[in-house]
Amino acid sequence: MIKIEDIYNEYLQKINDTHHEKYKDHKGWFSASSAGSCFKKQHLKKIGAEEKPFDKRTMRVLRLGTIVHSDLEKALESYVYDESIKVYTEERIELPEVKVVGHLDVAFQDTQNETLSVCDLKTAHSFKWKKMFGRNIDPTPSVNYQLLLILQLGTYGIGLGRRLDIQDVDLSIIWYKKDDSLMKVQPINSIWLDRAYEYWTELNEVLEDGNVPEVGDINTPVYNWECNYCPYKGSSCDGI
Repeated sequence: MIKIEDIYNEYLQKINDTHHEKYKDHKGWFSASSAGSCFKKQHLKKIGAEEKPFDKRTMRVLRLGTIVHSDLEKALESYVYDESIKVYTEERIELPEVKVVGHLDVAFQDTQNETLSVCDLKTAHSFKWKKMFGRNIDPTPSVNYQLLLILQLGTYGIGLGRRLDIQDVDLSIIWYKKDDSLMKVQPINSIWLDRAYEYWTELNEVLEDGNVPEVGDINTPVYNWECNYCPYKGSSCDGI
């Protein structure tokens, strides 16, 4: 009998391997999507330390988010607003002075008013959605998690705004709820453009001259819960 699950898992692994190939010409650079992460984790990633692979179920769950991303990007890219609006999807951004590279989800440039709206697409299950948008908001895990996403978004805003020479940059996260397909747009204060750059600057300063941050040092980890999901825990780092 054909093992459908095994075939799909192998397919997803090939996709993951291809994704890593996108950044092979930026070895030693940081990924924009890792903004806000533990400094030691960033160091281990930079030097190519061995990572624990995602388990097969996690790969399948993450793939669902990728599919939603792809659909939304195609929909936004194909929608014609008017001639003054330019749409960017999966646009590459680089911040060479802090060695950061990444691909943003979607952005809209208003060529008449010289403004730029940068959006990040995120999926969430009902538990996380309730913590972020429910009546009794628990600020502990959800806000911390959101701060990582916001710093990532700010990084994309800096990169594309700089390339297009646009100072007026708006930020937002487009949320998609996996359970029932609810959608919500969350505006993000543009102050996070500066805070994102501050994070990358501080990271580079800490890691300069080959310094290795240890658990308990500044931003190592940024949040204690990071260690539970870190691919280096148990191999290159003991964590908390």
